[in-house]
Amino acid sequence: MPITKILSLSVVSICIAVCQAQPFLTGLNLLPLGNIRTSDAGGPYNVSLLQVQVNEVKAAIAARGPATDKDVVNFALNQECFEGRFDTYGAFGRDFLGDLAGGGPTPLGVKKANLSTTGQALAEEVALIEQGHVTFLRHAGASLPCPLTDITGGFNKFLAQAYGLTPTATAIQEKFGSAFDPFQNDETFFLSVLTLEELGATGAKGLVGVISNPVIATGFAGLAAAANAQAAVERAFLIARATNIVPPFGETVQQVFARISAVRDSLDGPQLDDQGLFNTDPRAIAVPASYVNFVPTDIQGITFGRTPQQLINIETLGSSDGTGGFFPSGYVGAINKPTGYASQDTGLGGFPAAGTGVATQGSIEQAGTILPPITSAGPTLVDGQLGETQAVGGPEETDSYTSRGYSNAPAQNPYNGPTPPTSVGQQLLGR
Repeated sequence: MPITKILSLSVVSICIAVCQAQPFLTGLNLLPLGNIRTSDAGGPYNVSLLQVQVNEVKAAIAARGPATDKDVVNFALNQECFEGRFDTYGAFGRDFLGDLAGGGPTPLGVKKANLSTTGQALAEEVALIEQGHVTFLRHAGASLPCPLTDITGGFNKFLAQAYGLTPTATAIQEKFGSAFDPFQNDETFFLSVLTLEELGATGAKGLVGVISNPVIATGFAGLAAAANAQAAVERAFLIARATNIVPPFGETVQQVFARISAVRDSLDGPQLDDQGLFNTDPRAIAVPASYVNFVPTDIQGITFGRTPQQLINIETLGSSDGTGGFFPSGYVGAINKPTGYASQDTGLGGFPAAGTGVATQGSIEQAGTILPPITSAGPTLVDGQLGETQAVGGPEETDSYTSRGYSNAPAQNPYNGPTPPTSVGQQLLGR
């Protein structure tokens, strides 16, 4: 047999062995295909101290249910089209170019935003990055059209709920004399952009555990990193304007976003995974002097994640059928409801395994039933950092806006008062 043929057969044999090998087997120098049960020999991970991550993995496995990777990519398209088309209209006064929207219907309630020079520059970069995210998903196989979204109507419903009103498109106008216009100025636009940005960031992180293809998982990780970076810049932009008044509410940027954070957190379950522009909660990173919160994280300094079902529940304002809020016709694709997926095996039995433990998942009977993350009581498996604390005083955040930097921080805050003065943002950002 010719040597070239022998070499070719050898390569094929090695590839087959790699594909069939147990993930993370030690001593064989084979490609690790990935599994949360096994680890390197000796198992360096102390899972008892990583319960948030364990619960996020459990939630991701349960959230996936019978969905395929194609379904997961198509779900992500909903979120990125939602953000990207809103941002593109706000920055440029137009929709996506070419066939990026896949023939999806034009968003409702969109127009060019009235922005300052600084706001316009930031809006353009954010819009272009979001267009890039949709491009990634198209390259990854997302084939459905962008969904129908209602921007102005959706924000009016969302903020009506934030102000304790019935979440209708006219509730704010009836209460305050005029509707909320997300395109009115820097403050209204970037409050709206950040509202969606952080949903996209947490959702993309959550999808890393839902997708099974490691190439696409890497892309989702990069998408989450980009979204968190954008959100930090947007927070900085708003913190510098923290005491500016937001029409039509007559409240400051800081106060309105405290309400926004509270609504998002209330709609995804009881765990702590959302923070205001100023954070006093001792269960998370709280800056003792100013309580400024450019980058919301848990006590470990890690950003938050959400499952697809949690995002749907937030963006449809708790609709049981996955329609309403920002999505009047619902989500495109197979993942389109806030509930309804089956309990799945955790994949965590025996982790971390010493040496070459079995890498296949056990049965549900062996692992025990996992409740879906969204139940009548919320996603109870995703506990957040309850019980963790820093040596910093302050009230614990609840679903109420009053605990999210809405009013004055703890007594030791040097900026004591109903809201931090404008100089806080000016000093922090050099404005």
